[in-house]
Amino acid sequence: MMTDPRRRFSPRRALLIGLGVLLATAALFWLLRDISLADVVRALQRLTPGEIIVVLLVNLGVTLVFSLRWWLIVRLLGCRASIAEAWAIRLAGFAVSYLTPGTQFGGEPLQVALLQRRRPIATQAATASVVIDRAVELLGNFTFLAFGLVLSLQLRLLPGEAAAPLTVAALTLLLLPLAFLAAAVAGVRPLTALLTRLPSPAAWRLGAWARLLQWTRSTEDVIVGFCREQPAGLAAAMGISLVSWGTVVFEYGLLSAFLGILLDPIELIGVITAGRVALLVPVPGGLGALEASQVLALTALGYSRAEGLGLGLLIRARDLVFAFAGLALGAISAGGRRDAARPDAT
Repeated sequence: MMTDPRRRFSPRRALLIGLGVLLATAALFWLLRDISLADVVRALQRLTPGEIIVVLLVNLGVTLVFSLRWWLIVRLLGCRASIAEAWAIRLAGFAVSYLTPGTQFGGEPLQVALLQRRRPIATQAATASVVIDRAVELLGNFTFLAFGLVLSLQLRLLPGEAAAPLTVAALTLLLLPLAFLAAAVAGVRPLTALLTRLPSPAAWRLGAWARLLQWTRSTEDVIVGFCREQPAGLAAAMGISLVSWGTVVFEYGLLSAFLGILLDPIELIGVITAGRVALLVPVPGGLGALEASQVLALTALGYSRAEGLGLGLLIRARDLVFAFAGLALGAISAGGRRDAARPDAT
């Protein structure tokens, strides 16, 4: 899919990233004030080597569950990728999304490219698999976020004045993947319809615009076909999302318990929600904002700032371990040989 090179360096995007960096820097300075490094070290020393290994193994299981959804979609689209390949490629995509400025997006083109590198699949089908997977994932994420914000209000983890805008924003974001999937089930191709009505950019040759339209139409055909012809598969993908969120809550509760932070289920969901909101800040991995969210949430629940920062740093270390593992797996996947030539789009 072709893109206008000028959009890669738009002033608006640069301003947004710059504001995100300033916000992250301010959050880090705020975190460090009045926190004794010795207190943070003591909080982290509660973790034993055996518990660290348990956390890593549980997180490995979490990543496998998340990859299972995309693997199922890819298989239903006729690509015979193994679960190990899907896991490695999806973890590589996560690494790019996590380590680059943005709001947890950016690794999707890499997923498409690596899948095509490993297996014979048309670009449209590979792209459709990633789009469907992300739409289902976002539907689950924003559903959890909206539910978590309601619980956070009850726990007073959020300022009262910020609660209403955040809840409205979460519900609005929830409607986007829901509307996309509903349109696909109904046989509607919104992006194709939008591009058809737009005038061809003057900077593009007519042939390039026509190819873009054809590529978009072909990709949406695959998405619509999947959603209409594989309702059980779509329902299974949503079910996997539900299971994956269960594993996230379990892993978070396990990690906090190892640190001596005992949270009931409602408090646990509230703290996780605070971290998820922080990840929306347009800096790599919500740097600074994530740690600040854990300090704010846990101090509101009666724990010390050092314990909150310790939990935030552990989450950061865990994510970095899997991000760098994803980069390594991406390099291995890119070096693999295709087992057949890429088929033409149909």
